[in-house]
Amino acid sequence: MEAVGQANALINALLTLTRNEYGLAVREPVDLAAIAEEVLDSVDIGNLHRHTSLQPAETTGDPVLLERLIINLVDNAVRYNTPGGAIRLTTSTVDGRAVLTVANTGPVIAPDAVDGLLEPFRRLHDRSDNDGFGLGLAIVASISAVHDGTVTAQPIPDGGLNVTVTLPKAGPEVDHTTA
Repeated sequence: MEAVGQANALINALLTLTRNEYGLAVREPVDLAAIAEEVLDSVDIGNLHRHTSLQPAETTGDPVLLERLIINLVDNAVRYNTPGGAIRLTTSTVDGRAVLTVANTGPVIAPDAVDGLLEPFRRLHDRSDNDGFGLGLAIVASISAVHDGTVTAQPIPDGGLNVTVTLPKAGPEVDHTTA
């Protein structure tokens, strides 16, 4: 049954990447802070220390995709952490743009390895056990791009990763069904 679950997860991840190539079908007001709070309430972070600062971060887009973006970032922050480590999640508005940052403690990452993590099937280390497919951050980058946003990832000198997603400010809803 575990293999079936893994196959379903891989198929869903690949479908998300493929759908994003066609642009957004849904555009509605979204507050990243509200989604982040829901995600954090639903994810088991085990013995990690949680630090949050959730200020309004309003954008316009597909709430399901934006939830997937946050889930992937939180999942990666939990999965690639150290026992008793920390996860930090912040949302804010900077210069009118919605900003989401997820950071974690974890292994030291070489600066030249970070950009590759945003590409499909790229992983920091060889595959071991059930630690994902190398699609989590690629999906984050894809969802950000389809929302006209950016993703930056930076290694933390003592270990871990800091990922920041910046999205356009909330704008008018667009009805794509009449096009």
